[in-house]
Amino acid sequence: MSDQKPHAIIVDCKQKVETITPIWRSFGYDEINWTYTPRGKRIYKEIAKLSDKPYYIRFHHAFTSGNGLSTPTKGSGDVYHENENGEPVYNFSYLDQVIETIIENNSKPIFELGFMPDALSRKKKQKPIYFYSDNDAFKYPPRDYRKWEELVYQTVKHYVEKYGAEEVKQWYWELWNEPDAPIFFKGSVKDYCKLYDHTVAGAVRALPEIKIGGPGLAGKPKFLEKFLAHCYRGKNHVTGKRGTLLRFISFHAKGTSWPLKGEPFKMPSLKAIFWYLENFEHVLAKYPHFQTLPCLLDECDMAVATNYGMYDFPEYEFHNNEYYPVFFIRMIKNILDFVSRTKIPIQLATSWAFYFEGKRFFEGNRALFTNENIRNPIFNAFVMLEKIGGVRVQLEKNNSGKNLSDDFPEVDGFAAINDDQSLGVIVWNFDESNASPVNRQIDLQIKSIPFSSGKILLRKYQIDSQNSNPYAVWKSLGAPQDPSAEEIEQIKKAQGLALIEEKKIAHEQPLRLQFELPGRSVCLITLQTDELK
Repeated sequence: MSDQKPHAIIVDCKQKVETITPIWRSFGYDEINWTYTPRGKRIYKEIAKLSDKPYYIRFHHAFTSGNGLSTPTKGSGDVYHENENGEPVYNFSYLDQVIETIIENNSKPIFELGFMPDALSRKKKQKPIYFYSDNDAFKYPPRDYRKWEELVYQTVKHYVEKYGAEEVKQWYWELWNEPDAPIFFKGSVKDYCKLYDHTVAGAVRALPEIKIGGPGLAGKPKFLEKFLAHCYRGKNHVTGKRGTLLRFISFHAKGTSWPLKGEPFKMPSLKAIFWYLENFEHVLAKYPHFQTLPCLLDECDMAVATNYGMYDFPEYEFHNNEYYPVFFIRMIKNILDFVSRTKIPIQLATSWAFYFEGKRFFEGNRALFTNENIRNPIFNAFVMLEKIGGVRVQLEKNNSGKNLSDDFPEVDGFAAINDDQSLGVIVWNFDESNASPVNRQIDLQIKSIPFSSGKILLRKYQIDSQNSNPYAVWKSLGAPQDPSAEEIEQIKKAQGLALIEEKKIAHEQPLRLQFELPGRSVCLITLQTDELK
């Protein structure tokens, strides 16, 4: 289908909006022991190539007890044990491999201090467990808060000694993950606040300037409000004084709810994501003292259930195809708009995605890579975003009358001038419903191009159902689960960000470009003087 009515987009390069904060530079995942596998290390080399600036990596299960072998949504740093006299025994061998892989690949940790080691868990000691995933002792508060505090101290001290204070000061250190969700924390808000006080005491003792915060909220505003109240004026469980150090606030947002067998599948939506952001805004407004603190949206995904795929629910095919990267890029733009409007300093929006062992090709999990380390199309969203940066400039469209209480415009975009005065314009055509895609005619006008000499070198990159889309090639080959070496090579040829047009054009002011944009697609047009080539 094609909609013949053109969508006018006007970019005015003289109208500066703001410097872009690259909030997309963050990934996270549960399965920490896959970090340092051969596959994991190869993926980290791909992450390192994205930018000369670091990506921030958040991970679960740093302290969880276990055998050092990850399973989907589970892993184990296995740091803490006790000897027969009840004295702590520390072992950082697994965790060191995680951190080393991150640091060696131009990334930095969002070090999640959790979960609870078996030897410290309040849960009564269980009989031997032969199925690793059955152990839920990691969800409980500690039986001894002082020993927990010492665990935090020893961990921070270990990495300060290993990498130096100047490096570790750049990391974020966060207590727990989603303590407002029983699936992760079998304690009360009071238990969490007490745990936080002891965490801060141990962390600051090892590194006074440490970036320490939380709570990695799943979405319950009352929990966040009670936590902020405690940090602001509550009685500190360690010092006995009022208040607790808080250097950043973290929370999460998801675009759809957990799917249930037999129930209608609810497609992702930006409305759902902004429900979380607006709740956070309302709570933060009650605490002006904290309104300038850095904020981490350190899980921000269009759908929950990273371990589910299209063989569980057919709708999860959207993780394999062009739907995911287009949704992601428009989400980033709208979060940047939210930051600009509210002045809430969101620093990062973490994509909870890495890779999975033992899955089928293009399983449909929320992952950056499928088998054979073939990129999923979502990875090209990050490649595209890294090509745009610097200072954002004004972009107006003819369907701009909608706001957050309505559906988001199907055709939208943003533009920025880079340090070398080149211009990047991202435009998408997207319908959240996953209905039959409709092609749109785009009439792009660019005023006040930031360079005046030479011809213009135009490049156009695109993600759609055919371009930057290895999944489409795999399907065209019959969706083989044991592809030949030749088929793998053919699939990999399609895994990069596709340059679909490159040409020199006359320097006109204003410049007018007309083109058709397929349904469920996003394109990046870059303009630079040909003298820079």
